[in-house]
Amino acid sequence: MNSGHFGWGRTAMAGAIGCGGWRRLTLLALLVLPVTALRAEVVLPATFADNMLLQRDKPLPVYGLAKPGEKVVVAFAGQRHESAADAAGAWRVTLAPMAASAKGREMTVTGENSIVLKNVLVGDLWLASGQSNMQVSVRDAMNAKEEIAAAKYDNIRFFMVKSALASTPQQDPAGEWQLCTPENAPKFSAAGYFFARELATTQDVPIGIVNCAIGSSSCQAWVAADVLRSDPALPQPLAIPAEEYQDWATYDALRRKIYADAAYKDPGMLPECAAWAQPDFDDSDWRDMTVPGSIESQGLKIDGAMWYRAAITVPESWAGKNASLYLGIIAQNSVAYFNGVEIGRRDNNGGIWVFRTHPVPGEAVKAGRNVIAVRVFNENGSGGFHPTYPRPQYLGLGDEKVMLPAVWRFKVETAYEPRALSRNLPEPYHLPTGFYNAMIAPLASMPLRGFIWYQGESNSGNPKQHDVLFPALIRSWRELWQDDQLPFYYVQLAAYQKPQEQPVEAGWPDFRESQTKALAVPLTGMASAIDIGDAHDVHPKNKQEVGRRLALWARRDCYGEKDLAVSGPLYSGFAREGAAIRVRFSYCYDGLAVKGDKLKGFAIAGADMKFVWADARIDGQDSVLVWSKDVPEPAHVRYAWANNPDCTLFNQAGLPAGPFRTDQ
Repeated sequence: MNSGHFGWGRTAMAGAIGCGGWRRLTLLALLVLPVTALRAEVVLPATFADNMLLQRDKPLPVYGLAKPGEKVVVAFAGQRHESAADAAGAWRVTLAPMAASAKGREMTVTGENSIVLKNVLVGDLWLASGQSNMQVSVRDAMNAKEEIAAAKYDNIRFFMVKSALASTPQQDPAGEWQLCTPENAPKFSAAGYFFARELATTQDVPIGIVNCAIGSSSCQAWVAADVLRSDPALPQPLAIPAEEYQDWATYDALRRKIYADAAYKDPGMLPECAAWAQPDFDDSDWRDMTVPGSIESQGLKIDGAMWYRAAITVPESWAGKNASLYLGIIAQNSVAYFNGVEIGRRDNNGGIWVFRTHPVPGEAVKAGRNVIAVRVFNENGSGGFHPTYPRPQYLGLGDEKVMLPAVWRFKVETAYEPRALSRNLPEPYHLPTGFYNAMIAPLASMPLRGFIWYQGESNSGNPKQHDVLFPALIRSWRELWQDDQLPFYYVQLAAYQKPQEQPVEAGWPDFRESQTKALAVPLTGMASAIDIGDAHDVHPKNKQEVGRRLALWARRDCYGEKDLAVSGPLYSGFAREGAAIRVRFSYCYDGLAVKGDKLKGFAIAGADMKFVWADARIDGQDSVLVWSKDVPEPAHVRYAWANNPDCTLFNQAGLPAGPFRTDQ
């Protein structure tokens, strides 16, 4: 295989160009050809390689570069097509639609040289994207060892897109095709792999996954600039001169410079504060501070040095053994102590947040009470233990964990008046259009069967914006591929964090509601993961069920299994019946079911909106009756309205009911 990285193909900057469209390369593109191309060798983009999978039943563009005027012949599966490179060296042919084939065949591309692509399949190609829960690999999934050993599917192929950021839409897709083997599977998207496996083992069609996800990324980073500009309610692309930012490295450098210009420098710890790290120090006159949680969100508008202290109880069996302390994200510089012993320090790497994990030597680990102290120096901006990318905070020993408390003791060492940044640029993960430009736009000449998406944690703080942003992303991708019939299936956020004792407001229910609203977009489907979350890990390991539930939608809508249950019960309406409220559901199929001894997770309120836990029972094929002796005049009902709710209502297909509220 002879290929190179260069600009070519459809001009993504010009907007959406369908599989039948083609833009000829300019002289500029010719100037950046690899030396091999200038010597007249035919070259192909990275998407054409050994072990690739081509989309069935659609015209298939094959394109590349050669010497201007050079004749190029493409032969595959009994088809033979000719083209001649234009003045800029660009050539293109289109293969006629083909049926699925699990037989590995050769494609030859011949000019003055010949390229032979081996073991090429024809099937269905799905783009898998989102943030960390789509990026989480098979090696980090449930039963990883067994799953990896069993990952021997010649009819599954992965195209691994390289992580990148760009200021303008790119044309060169960077990545590589990989076979599904135990050697390659550990790095595959777990959700993507289990989705592919479900389809490949239930359908007579080879399945390909375009693995294209980045942890912590926001939805707006994956949307085209023109789509964002079409609605002022959406995050807007930044107007940054091209000489300041082209890619990830130059954007990071720009942010670091802006940040450094406004940052305070740590003068070092005051001598009298050294005792604050010691386990026997009396911190009873310190204030409380919620962790994770920025200091600004808790009433402090300062930069400077500050201390956190917390006590944990360690099992006797841990005494004297090496452990690890997981603190999450701290903004910005930090020094961590365990029972007075310094165990690690991290600076803020020029304004870029990093996760703090430190080894704890066995000699510092005692049975019973142990004290953690952290000195934080906030150079500029939001400070403290930051909640933006939630991770579990704990002391770990092997597979065992001692969770850190949610409230720590806190005291300021030195305070400074915050300085304003000359420009407030978002982190790369939140940069509007950044990942779309570098990772999505270059794929537009790859015909697809559809999309799967697992994202939301980074946008969960603004569900109202997500109401319009997420449909905009779906529209953006369908416009890029010029196909409004491409299905789009996505995952509703899983349960996470400590269960609530009372039915009070929380952050993620509103966002899950926003995700449910997106079902109004045609040809979408939502796989709820609310019952398979992890209170202590924002990345729950059961990606097998996530992939299976996504595949249910594809099996019904794309593969003809019309009677297949694809969703758990979804709220469809309510009516008051005396002192109770009847709630009706769609997607009940053969009826509703209870997981456990009784229905839990329902709350009820009168007109005063003071919710209390409610009694509930299934009453009929598609309805639940909800009541409470404490609310004689009920007005509204909520179910699973919490970050980590009780999930007890299912349908007979075993799929969980989605969270809902009637007061909206």
